[in-house]
Amino acid sequence: MEQQKPYVATFETGRHYQVHKSYIWVGPIVAVFAMAFLTLVNGIQGWIELAKAIQAGDIHVNPLLVIGLIVLGLIVLIGLFIGLYALAWRNMSYVFDEREFSFYSGIITKRRVHVPYARVQSVNHRASLIQRLFGVCTVTIDSAGGSANKGVRVPYLQLETAERMRVELFMRKAAVAAGMETSLQFGSAQRPSTQWTCPHCGTQNTARFCVECGVAAPVAAPQAAAPQKAHNMLDGAAGIVGDWRGIYGGEAVFGEEPVTYEHGLTNHELLLTTISHDTPIAVALTVGLTFVIMMAFVLLVQDEVARTIALFAFPIIVGITLATWVFGMVGVLLSYGNFRTRRRGSRIEVERGLLARESSGIDIERVQSVEIRQSFIRRLIGYCEVSLGRIDAAGEQNKGNNNSKANTKGLVVHPFVKVDRVDEIIDGLAPELADRPRRTDGTPLPKQAFRRALLRRCLWYNWALWIAVFLLVCWGILAAMTNSGVVHFASAASRAQYDAFMTGSLILVVAICAVITVGKGVGAVLWARHSHYAWNRNYLLLHNDGLSTADSIIPRKKIQAGTTRSNPFQRRLSLVTLQAVTAAGTRSTVAKLVDVPAEAGAAYLDWIKPRTSS
Repeated sequence: MEQQKPYVATFETGRHYQVHKSYIWVGPIVAVFAMAFLTLVNGIQGWIELAKAIQAGDIHVNPLLVIGLIVLGLIVLIGLFIGLYALAWRNMSYVFDEREFSFYSGIITKRRVHVPYARVQSVNHRASLIQRLFGVCTVTIDSAGGSANKGVRVPYLQLETAERMRVELFMRKAAVAAGMETSLQFGSAQRPSTQWTCPHCGTQNTARFCVECGVAAPVAAPQAAAPQKAHNMLDGAAGIVGDWRGIYGGEAVFGEEPVTYEHGLTNHELLLTTISHDTPIAVALTVGLTFVIMMAFVLLVQDEVARTIALFAFPIIVGITLATWVFGMVGVLLSYGNFRTRRRGSRIEVERGLLARESSGIDIERVQSVEIRQSFIRRLIGYCEVSLGRIDAAGEQNKGNNNSKANTKGLVVHPFVKVDRVDEIIDGLAPELADRPRRTDGTPLPKQAFRRALLRRCLWYNWALWIAVFLLVCWGILAAMTNSGVVHFASAASRAQYDAFMTGSLILVVAICAVITVGKGVGAVLWARHSHYAWNRNYLLLHNDGLSTADSIIPRKKIQAGTTRSNPFQRRLSLVTLQAVTAAGTRSTVAKLVDVPAEAGAAYLDWIKPRTSS
């Protein structure tokens, strides 16, 4: 019987490794200048008043003395931060033990976080713009911990070290699974195949990395990936920027497993992703509406000055809103620059970002669901977003931050793709899911669902209607108080102005309510006609239609809890709500479909029961 080849480690077992020294001085400089910027912005009114006082001669100061004190203060503050960061760096290290990875930190309160290799789910790294300049990044190791899942964050690692760490963790995970964690070999001669001398310590090596200081061999790795194909103009024009590894980045390190599938964003997909992204639109609308409301109050003054201000303010408001949208789109464009999704071995990896670079991935066995979403705009033009539900982690060093909202989309493997290409992408990334139900499969909802959808969306859950009712009641109370003489006006002109404002507001509220209600009615019709459900031996499909759509394809073995619920109105019509709970997100994710026939609900509960192997 052929002896199994031992696993090869590039990190020595039991040795404490420290993060890169740039942690000591890059972090403090960024922190101090961020504090200075916030202080300047938050106290801008005070700075303006101080400048006016100096200009008026009320305060006499020497400008050179002020500049000197500011510079001295920044130097002292940066020095204090560097001292603290240096102490933190001395007490920060990571260790590869036989069966687990450990991260040590803390100056006064010591902390050790450890992750067994068998529970490693994904190894991701992210580099901000400043970190990219220096070739360092922050590595996050997610474990399969369910609702208590914590991500171990190791900051300021060289790109080369981060890539080695990812390969090492999955290699050690495989060794533990094979029961060979005690037979690891350190620095086996795989790359390069010839002897070389380390330029730092002079050690003779035949391994890929120096056994003394860990420096990579000064030779090209024969297993390096081929040059990436430019999928769009931005990829081609920014290839150097996208592949730039920074000052301390080092040579690229690649895993032993080849890439079997890869895709990026075409020119029109990148453009549509940028234009239709929710964040720039929402921020621009918020800014525009805020200024419009402010101008509405200015117009209530009803004098020439107010009208002049409003006349000049309108184009300024439009310009600020458009500028906010454009700057937001530029940010989205940069964040999706050099986008790549690939299948490497058993893992699905996603990389994106032109300036700040982010790399994340997931093992195929950890995929909780496949999510296909269409916003209203995407539905109109036949595009959708494809993501994989996964167990996300809150950072161990940032437990106070609630990232659940940011993680609801899971791992986005394509942000803007034609609906007819979805199956091609899923089959390429996850051929293991080939026997899943397709989006066109399924059983439609019964006719009773249509009437309930109209009542639910247009009446009971129509927030616009209830706000309009509340405002109408308030308007009626004010009208009664005005007519009864409780509210007095200084003149007939002020009374006429008040009546005109109230009437205009009433018409505007009713019009907005009517438009929203019509939209909800259209959504209810689409939902009732096109929503459906399906399941086969291994997968569940829930399709919720409407002005926007959402598909959830869930492997049966990933459903933590399958339930049906019904209220008195549903029971009267023999309807139930199907629910499937998975471990996706930082806590859990519930996929559901309302108003499914009761007999289908019973069949679903029977389908979800544990099976016995034949």
